[in-house]
Amino acid sequence: MIRAFRVLLFIVSMLAAATAFGDAGVIIPMGAEQPNPAALSLDEMRIDIVIDNGDARIFMTQIYANHEPGILEGTYLFALPSHATVSDFAVWDGVTRIPGVILERKRAEEIYNSLKWQAIDPGLLQMGERTAQEARRTAVFSARIVPIPAYGTKRVEIEYHEALPVESLKSFFAVPLHPDAYHVQTAEHLTINFELRSQHAIRDFEVVGKTYPLNITERSANLIKGTFEGNRISFIEDFAIKYGFDEAKSDSLEVLTYRNPKPAQPSPTEMAPEKTTREPGFFEASALFSSHGPSPGAGASGAGTAAPRTLIILFDTSLSMQWEKLDRSFRALEALLRSLRPSDRFNLLLFNTEMNWYAKQPVAADRATVEKALAFVRGNPLRGGTDLQRALDGAFNQVAFVEGDKYLVLLSDGDATRGPISNARLASSYAQKWNDLPAASRPETYVFGVGDDVNLPLLRMLTKDRGVLESVRSTEPIDFKLNAFLDKIGRYPIAQLRLTTTPAENFDLVYPLEDAVFPGAIGNWVGQYKRPAPSAQFAIQGQREGRSVALRATVPLPAEALEHASLPRTWAKARVDALLAKIEREGEDQASVDEIIRLARKYKFVTPYTSFLAAPRALLRPRVIRPGDPVIRVKTDPSIVSVIALFPFGLVKKLRYLQDEDIWQTRFLAPTDMTDGTYLVRLILRDQAGHVYRESKSFVIVTQPPVVRVRLNRKQYRRGEVVELRASASARTRTIVARMYGVPPVYLKWDQQAESNVGEMVVPGDLPAGRYQLTVTAEDIAHNIGSKEVSVDVVP
Repeated sequence: MIRAFRVLLFIVSMLAAATAFGDAGVIIPMGAEQPNPAALSLDEMRIDIVIDNGDARIFMTQIYANHEPGILEGTYLFALPSHATVSDFAVWDGVTRIPGVILERKRAEEIYNSLKWQAIDPGLLQMGERTAQEARRTAVFSARIVPIPAYGTKRVEIEYHEALPVESLKSFFAVPLHPDAYHVQTAEHLTINFELRSQHAIRDFEVVGKTYPLNITERSANLIKGTFEGNRISFIEDFAIKYGFDEAKSDSLEVLTYRNPKPAQPSPTEMAPEKTTREPGFFEASALFSSHGPSPGAGASGAGTAAPRTLIILFDTSLSMQWEKLDRSFRALEALLRSLRPSDRFNLLLFNTEMNWYAKQPVAADRATVEKALAFVRGNPLRGGTDLQRALDGAFNQVAFVEGDKYLVLLSDGDATRGPISNARLASSYAQKWNDLPAASRPETYVFGVGDDVNLPLLRMLTKDRGVLESVRSTEPIDFKLNAFLDKIGRYPIAQLRLTTTPAENFDLVYPLEDAVFPGAIGNWVGQYKRPAPSAQFAIQGQREGRSVALRATVPLPAEALEHASLPRTWAKARVDALLAKIEREGEDQASVDEIIRLARKYKFVTPYTSFLAAPRALLRPRVIRPGDPVIRVKTDPSIVSVIALFPFGLVKKLRYLQDEDIWQTRFLAPTDMTDGTYLVRLILRDQAGHVYRESKSFVIVTQPPVVRVRLNRKQYRRGEVVELRASASARTRTIVARMYGVPPVYLKWDQQAESNVGEMVVPGDLPAGRYQLTVTAEDIAHNIGSKEVSVDVVP
């Protein structure tokens, strides 16, 4: 008997990354599937966090110690939050820091390939894979770290900036330290320095969790500073904070400025420095809007007399939605359906290459129907490609006959692979159909994008008219974003929102930082001012829930203001985003591309047209290896003409080139006598000139599903009481979820003190008395699933 197992390999630039997720940075020794602290441990880690009015700068330093008598090599993995961009990367070779520098993408690849042919190990950090089109979807970066000397250390530095949204007068920030698929990592010594500055008064500041208690050294309405230091710290949870803003001090406008009359000289690592010129001043206008009207989520809870809503929900079930994407999109769908009132109506379309409607027409959102709809989703496997336009057309056909408030909700990665696949063509078709509808029949378009490769450019275009877009990646916390997304259904953004400046001729290149601003949120605009002035007027106007709102501020435009040093970079990123959106709509033009490259090099961030290059040591690229079907898929340099795979069980397979996908591929089976564990597959690559390259990569065979054990504090509960859950599962388990009829799913998390995975499930107050089956499901890193059922009696 032959046993199949699942493995999917992509190789970019002829070298592959690791097999799972890295969160806040982890090095996986070559040939291993998990961090191995016995061979390579995290000796020291320092995290410096500065949040300046919604722009978070995170600088991380990690020092790894090699406990082996020989040289090690490994893969450094780092997963960015969805609103973040890398701004710096460096590795240390002994006492020498090797920084990353920004180059035009084609030039970076030329240098990279030149060094590669000379057997020098270069570093290349770029968005996407091999083309600018692919690069417009960014996610996880990886770096090959070589060498890590025997009984020595290796230092890695990474910096990124993250934009922090404000929703319902609250904000949330997290550094993702808890791993998604790896075992918990431990730092021998951990230091966190934290600083939060805000022009708007801060309230209710709180550190989430107990693992990293900050020692607050300074606290005021506009500034909070704190530190944490500890030894043998296990990353059992993320470092996270939350804070809010005072409703009484909302409807206020604050303006930040930055101007350096003595521009800094180019970095000594800059390979083509530009002549320094005097820069303009920069400003950021920040408007904190009151949350007038119904409180967020009131509509979702069933309270109040809000009008019934009709939701047409499109749920992507194509093969690109496997694993974490499916987990998160289903979690969002379940939360969405359970948030509806019985007076609301919905219909559900599962789409891939084909379309599968839950009902012919929208149905009432009562509890029984919601449960049937969720069962309908669970009963349909993933298959085929993604025909996004066909799904959107089907939704328009149904929404045209819906009365009252109507919403089109899309849960997808936006990766169209069937039918029209061009972003511009899809967006144009959608806009035309939306405009062809009578004004009263046009739906609000809400999109929840999931995955590390979510097609944000397309999703932004779909939601630009009366729409809402939120996205979440594989490893970042989902709760804050999902709750904010759900709270906006039934509410309306501030309409006709605009900023005016006086004197207008002194301002240039002004851009909003948010696509839509709701009551209770902060709206930001960044721009340049040409000359210093003793005063300037800023005015923001809009329509909030049918009433006019106007905010004003008068501030000086200083000749020198150096406090908010990240403002020029924030403006440059907004300018580049506007140019990229123009390219998506109208196609490339050389002037836009040249400006993108110039700004990215000057302010140091990665774009689809630029790359980080660090030579001679690290090799950086996106994470591209994932478990999958019994197939090897290898993406190589165009010069490669042959790829052969040598398996540890004696099988030799020549890969076939698929021209349509620009991929080498072969399928294979593993013999039944192979036990579970980690194995190496050797890849032999030959190019047009006859050069041969060899690479070994690891894969994991996991055939046994997790064994789940469940403990409850008792078997009988009254309505409204809390069911305390404890569960254990096999070592490779990555998620544990408890489900019961009529109750939202509970995701159990590891509790160090309890030495168990714990969670709490609240029995609904209106749940009928009776016996229910509580199912606890565990999924491991190979996506084997085990479950355990226990009976729970609900009594009146």
